[in-house]
Amino acid sequence: METFEILVLSLSGLALFYASSMRLIYPVKAHFLQTYLAKPHNELNRDQDLVNEIRGVGAVMLLAGIIILLGTVVPNLRTISFVVATTIFLGVALGRLISFGLDGPPSPAVVRGTSAEMLLSTLNIFCLASCHII
Repeated sequence: METFEILVLSLSGLALFYASSMRLIYPVKAHFLQTYLAKPHNELNRDQDLVNEIRGVGAVMLLAGIIILLGTVVPNLRTISFVVATTIFLGVALGRLISFGLDGPPSPAVVRGTSAEMLLSTLNIFCLASCHII
């Protein structure tokens, strides 16, 4: 079971680390921003406030990814890592599902991302339950 837990944390941490580091390093390439800018009447005009918000959330998610990855090598942090991973992935997936209902279906790329977030949150919940935490 420990190997499975490490695999789940590794996948979760790497996914979050990659996505958030890209937002932190190159925020104008964020998928939601590219979708927004694809409409001809929308412009970024070097909006420092928007880029600052993207980088701020990216940094928080990057730190969460680091905490999750630490659980793969520090057994005492494993439970905390599962809690962080579950909170992040389940929270984002639930928010997106609410948006699907209220705002309509998004692009296929967002649906794929939501599916991955739901899968990772389910795997992390399973690992938490197997640790007799929940």
